Amino acid sequence: MNSVLNPEAPEFYPHLTSVTQGGYRSMHKSVLSSNTLPSGFSYDLFKTYTDFNIVTCQLSENVLTQRNQIIAAELPAVKLKHKNEYTTEVYNDANDSLLDRVNINLDTVTGVNEPSVEFMKSIPDERNIPAWNTKPIIAKIQVGSATFIGAKNIPRPQLNFKDTIDNSESLWVPKISDKPNNIKPLALNILYNDEGEAVGYEHPYKVELDLYHPPAHFLEPTAEEVPFPPSLEETTYTYVDTEEKLDALVEHLNTVNELAVDLEHHSYRTYQGITCLIQITTNEGGDFIIDALAIRQHIHKLNLAFTDPKKIKVFHGAERDVIWLQRDFGVYLVGLFDTHQAAKMLDLHGLSLKYLLLKYCRVDADKKYQLADWRMRPLPDELIQYARMDTHYLLYIWKQMKAELLSNAGSQHHLLLSVFEHSRQLCEATYNKEVITETSHMPLYLRFKKSFNSRQMAALKMLYKWRDTQARMLDESTQYLLPNHMLLSLAETLPREMQGVNAVCSPMPPFVKQNLITIHRMILSCRELPNEPLLYQMPTSVRQMMQPTMRLSYDIHDILPEHSEERNLEQAIDMYANSQYIHPTLEIVPPDHEAMKPDTIVSALNVDAEQFIPPFDRYRKYRSLAQMDEIKEFNDKEAKIAAIGKGNELIEKEVLNKLQQAKTHIENEEKKNVPTSVAQEIDDSDTLKKTQQRKRKMSTDKPDHKESVDVPVEDKEQPSCSYKKPDSNVKPYAYKNVDYKKFYNDTNKEHKQKQPKMNYKKYKK
Repeated sequence: MNSVLNPEAPEFYPHLTSVTQGGYRSMHKSVLSSNTLPSGFSYDLFKTYTDFNIVTCQLSENVLTQRNQIIAAELPAVKLKHKNEYTTEVYNDANDSLLDRVNINLDTVTGVNEPSVEFMKSIPDERNIPAWNTKPIIAKIQVGSATFIGAKNIPRPQLNFKDTIDNSESLWVPKISDKPNNIKPLALNILYNDEGEAVGYEHPYKVELDLYHPPAHFLEPTAEEVPFPPSLEETTYTYVDTEEKLDALVEHLNTVNELAVDLEHHSYRTYQGITCLIQITTNEGGDFIIDALAIRQHIHKLNLAFTDPKKIKVFHGAERDVIWLQRDFGVYLVGLFDTHQAAKMLDLHGLSLKYLLLKYCRVDADKKYQLADWRMRPLPDELIQYARMDTHYLLYIWKQMKAELLSNAGSQHHLLLSVFEHSRQLCEATYNKEVITETSHMPLYLRFKKSFNSRQMAALKMLYKWRDTQARMLDESTQYLLPNHMLLSLAETLPREMQGVNAVCSPMPPFVKQNLITIHRMILSCRELPNEPLLYQMPTSVRQMMQPTMRLSYDIHDILPEHSEERNLEQAIDMYANSQYIHPTLEIVPPDHEAMKPDTIVSALNVDAEQFIPPFDRYRKYRSLAQMDEIKEFNDKEAKIAAIGKGNELIEKEVLNKLQQAKTHIENEEKKNVPTSVAQEIDDSDTLKKTQQRKRKMSTDKPDHKESVDVPVEDKEQPSCSYKKPDSNVKPYAYKNVDYKKFYNDTNKEHKQKQPKMNYKKYKK
């Protein structure tokens, strides 16, 4: 910011423009220098030299240090390391944090963040607009080549809508009440899933879209040369903000066969989003801008032209526009041509509208107002010029692309028909409300690649649902109430004190400031939960094995050419693989490369092995199985605890049996409590061996009172027994007269009979 604009802040740079331009020049030189480094086979050759390795390592350390210093300003807890796979995600998080902080600070400076009393007055149930929010003030600040447009006290347009904003999770009902250009009369049919639950309504123009075929004159090449459209200053411009002007526009659209359409949307201060402007351009009538906030309830009249299959509606990137027209106005499209789909079919280097304007019209469009607040009324001239530019040249671009499609196909129609088919499929999409489920927070959790325990996950789930409920009630976006990075930080840190919440949410959004106590109580309730294993979380090792292996050692956005910000990653890689400008650090691995195939190393020790699994991979797989066993054991413990809590009869019976056994054991001990004079400790193993002998000799001599007597053990539960001293008058038992044959059973007898007698001979010495 220039100090002239803010003389009370002399610490700002007095010449920010020169500093910014110097930074751009330095970055440009760095990119050019990096492109001169060796790549591919040359890089591998240079890596064999020690001096080259020393220089590259030093450069890598310097770059890493600078990156950490930049990111630490927004994400102090993040520290990048070498060969980090998630560098791009870290940069995105830092950018999101920076943009959120800028938005919150701008709202604070402009006075949007008013006290809680005024904030509660903005609930959509109250139709009256507060007095402090009646006069919007628009400010423009020029910083270098960028222009910031800020607005203060913008009235909430939702409060003046005739239709009620329904943010509940109930089924969304289409707003269409009349169906012009129909083949089948209007009928709203409910769609059901396999469980019999209603999931939405059938597309009202489904039959018309299924039978649609573009007219023949749209498929034939243009006989005469297409004139280049005049400039914006020479073109008629009409601002439509009343019903009378809209009716005149509808009558004009009935007289034309080609029209270009675009929409401007706002989603930061509303839950579902609001369509603020509709731009239409025709060759005969010029440029039209419809104020969709002022005449929202009359926009449905555009169905007369938008559903006419004889007219072509040219859009660029109509995926969201189709949904917004249905949601806000009940307007549908039949006969769409999407220039974004045509750019894909032509395999152009850039897919954005900015690139198409530069390629076909030699017009360098300024996209600096793409994130402007389109609720501002009256609209500044800059925003009006920006909105007109989106459709002013679109009809000329469509004819140029049609000629190019026919030329590439050898005057055949299959490429052009393919674009019409892709565009027709876009028109078949239907709008449905967002429904919050038990796992709605998981995409956010996986996107930021966090690792939470059960308490942190419970806090994330609770805060996510609570934020969504409050956003629905206040008709505010979830990002405005509590940004995602703050939500994750609260769930991760679980601060004990309110000062911790203040530290995490800095600068603090107004909604968080008003609900600070509620947020703190929810966090404390999650801290008291037991820390249990997450049964629904996939192990990290398994998740890593399931991810495809693709090595990219650079940031793709650093080397993409200008005007190709919307090109996807695969097309960008193919483009650079076939071009001569190969980034030195780019290591492209095609899908059919050996590195992309699974390991098929056959062990020499086992020729029958189809695949060799390294030890570490085997450990990871066994670790996943061990985690499954831990989860099973945890489930068994939970089931047992639940059974005890419910008073399971089996456990009751088991307890009674244990008590009965204990009582019986006590009674047996009392009966056997006889005084003895001799006590002996008998070894269990020796005693068992002795009792298994069939014959045992016992001494008939009178034992000494100090010696212990060996007796057979009859009860296995009592390892030692005590006996009285033998009486001296007792006669010894004649063991020789005992008939031991009666102790043998029949089996032993048969076995004994079968055994042959052994003849032993005596040998003399």
